[in-house]
Amino acid sequence: MMKKLSLILVVAIGLYACKQKRERPTDEVDTARQFIRSSLNGDYEWARELMIKDSLNLYELGVIEKKYNEEMSKKDKEGYKNSTIVIHSVENVSDTVAIVNYSNTYKNKPMPLKVIKRDGIWQVDLNYTFTGNL
Repeated sequence: MMKKLSLILVVAIGLYACKQKRERPTDEVDTARQFIRSSLNGDYEWARELMIKDSLNLYELGVIEKKYNEEMSKKDKEGYKNSTIVIHSVENVSDTVAIVNYSNTYKNKPMPLKVIKRDGIWQVDLNYTFTGNL
């Protein structure tokens, strides 16, 4: 009887934890940081939640996710997961658009990330990283 109750409790806790949503970041820097961190960790489900969901953004993230899952070595994955995000600058283009220039301590490659506020929510526009178009 005790084993059954323990099993039911574990399953219930697991289901409850799965249903809890992460709290969205409230500003452009935190949105960028959470997007970058989730990408470095291979958590593309959360990265998708933090970005603009248009066909180009979804395609670009899909390409990155596929490379991460199918081509990246275990050593590189661990290197990214253990890296620190370095924010070099934040350029506020307007009150609803910011460019966050960052790198990570594993690859040390400077990269830009565009963050846009739409309907009161900051979202990543991944296209800017590859095209540079505002």
